[in-house]
Amino acid sequence: MKKKNDKIIKFHRQIHINIGVIIFGVILIYVIFHVFSFLTSKNITVYEVNEGTIAENQEYQALAIRQEQIVTAPVAGDIFYFTPDISRAGVRTRICSIDTTGEITDELTAGASDVVDTEALDLSRVSSSIGTFSGEYTDMDFQKVYAFKNSLTAEIQQLSSEYLLQQLADQVATASSAGTFHMLYAQTPGLVVYQTDGYESVTADNFTEEDLDPSRVTVTDLKGQESVTEGQAVYKLVTSDHWELIAEIDEETASKYEDGEYVEIRFPEDQSTTWAQCQIQQKEDRYYLILSMHDSMDRYASSRFIHIEILSDSETGLKIPNSAITEKEFFTIPRDYFYQGNNSSDWGVLAKSEKGDDEFIIPTIYYETEDYYYVDPQDLPRGTTLQKPDSQDSYLVGSETATLQGVYNVNKGYAVFKQIDILSQTEEYTIVASGTSYGIALYDHIVLQGDEVEENDMIY
Repeated sequence: MKKKNDKIIKFHRQIHINIGVIIFGVILIYVIFHVFSFLTSKNITVYEVNEGTIAENQEYQALAIRQEQIVTAPVAGDIFYFTPDISRAGVRTRICSIDTTGEITDELTAGASDVVDTEALDLSRVSSSIGTFSGEYTDMDFQKVYAFKNSLTAEIQQLSSEYLLQQLADQVATASSAGTFHMLYAQTPGLVVYQTDGYESVTADNFTEEDLDPSRVTVTDLKGQESVTEGQAVYKLVTSDHWELIAEIDEETASKYEDGEYVEIRFPEDQSTTWAQCQIQQKEDRYYLILSMHDSMDRYASSRFIHIEILSDSETGLKIPNSAITEKEFFTIPRDYFYQGNNSSDWGVLAKSEKGDDEFIIPTIYYETEDYYYVDPQDLPRGTTLQKPDSQDSYLVGSETATLQGVYNVNKGYAVFKQIDILSQTEEYTIVASGTSYGIALYDHIVLQGDEVEENDMIY
């Protein structure tokens, strides 16, 4: 029997490529890479630059200095006040009376507590004052309303006092002749104030460091006293509208003001504003700002220390957080070492080599002055010798350095230092100039943590 020969043909197994597995692998590698990058990268926050404004207003508790006279009692006795507190008095204005027996004072006190028939008073002066004020009033005169109210109150009380004295005219005449009743009149025009605090003799020339301590003020209410002894203070008269506010400042703030300069100040108590003339005074190692004014004194005549706010010109520009600001050191290269070479419109420098193969290098310029360009040490290593065009002069890179303030711009996904020109600054934010040649622009993206990145760091 014939042996059967079987022919066995071997086929190579065909390799089937699974596209899904490949795509999954690529995605897995991508995810692993980014997870690793995220876990190992710094926690960097990106901030978008916007416009903003900063007003550097400065607030102080200022010492008020006025021209003040204390009037004392010529005799002992019961006292009765005719003129309201914080009101204007002219020469011979009736301020108060002192009664050694107390009889007329009792009558005046009883009469003052009764409701006076307004028909018995001559209110023509009051009506005239109201008519004059109303006719001349404008919205710009709102701050004068307070002074007018005080003036009107004083005028009505004056009329009421005159009426009471007319009813007691005979008794007053008899007591005055007997020397038991004394009327005190203002000897000079001024503002009547019924309190003292021991600061009446302090001036802008003789004040001390201790005088600016509000806790040292002890106020004595004069109108609350029913009787006085001889020589005791009965009222105070502010004899001039000129007054001064004194505040201690630091040396840096003192350098911002010039003697004779005018500044606008605001009184937060009532939000009113006025202008004051500046004077800087130095006593030993301390600096004081003295503000001189000729208005607004009436409103604060009863206060020795006044809260004020000096309104500064506001600065507008690009507003960035202070945490974004950092510093970087640069090599400064003289401008006359730069030229346009190698058929390029870019400015560069010629780096010399000992082998003779000099190289034209185009470094990134980060800032410029009239004499120098600022370049990154990564572009021009320290010790590189530069050849000055059309000259035998050379310059050694790194021999001169300078530091710039700036931020890191990350518009392209990596950190690039940008110089900033600071206009104004607070504890949290800084206003920088816009439109500068080497700075940032509106809507740029910058690193919020400026000290945590370096040039060319990738920002994810």
